[in-house]
Amino acid sequence: MDDNKVVIGGSLIDALKGNYQLSVRQVLEQSFNVTKSNLVSLIGGFLILLGINVLMVLALMSVFSIDAIESSAQIQYLASILQAVISAPLLGGLMLMGIKHSVGIQTKTADVFNGFNVLLPLITVAVISSLLSILVSELMVLVHPNFAILVSLYITVILSLAMPLVVERGVGPLSALYYSIKITHFKLPKFILLFLIILGLLFVAIIPFGLGLIWMLPMIYNLIGVVYRDIIGVTVIEKPQKDNSSENISA
Repeated sequence: MDDNKVVIGGSLIDALKGNYQLSVRQVLEQSFNVTKSNLVSLIGGFLILLGINVLMVLALMSVFSIDAIESSAQIQYLASILQAVISAPLLGGLMLMGIKHSVGIQTKTADVFNGFNVLLPLITVAVISSLLSILVSELMVLVHPNFAILVSLYITVILSLAMPLVVERGVGPLSALYYSIKITHFKLPKFILLFLIILGLLFVAIIPFGLGLIWMLPMIYNLIGVVYRDIIGVTVIEKPQKDNSSENISA
């Protein structure tokens, strides 16, 4: 590592051995506090992501009728994969923003486009994740529909660190997927608990006309940043100046 680079938080090497702690309560508290001072830029990033997804839906509706989309599983799978491809760089940008916030680095809305710096690796992770979820869910439906839901949630949890590893650490897509699966399985019950709590909070946030999502959606990505920092660590560039604002993320 360069002399001016330091890692804040955990260690990837230790994480791959299971040598890390994950406190659900502390993660939620820190994510809440981080979101209080890092809300506007993430909201702007989400609006950009939402706008692009709306355009994709409109494009699909111009090619296929609503009835065709609703009745054709193939079209739905195609739409899911297209959404994964189109959203991947922006989701990567949002995750990198959350990671920056976790170490006290401010961001701006335009930072959502930083995921394009690792466009192909992010798309690869997104497509593999989507295909895996689709294939496994289809197999589980044959057993019981509820199994498909549970397996889909499980896959989401175990692959949750893949994109952050790509966008912050520059890990290759296949390695990132493997690392994410390995790391999360060491503390899988806590990861699942954290995920279920977030789902519950999202449900509550939707109740008041969806206004709670203005807070909850940014908090999710700040939470990912906090978890990533605590488990894997964030590499920052420390410039010679003594000013705290001189630290920048290296990705």
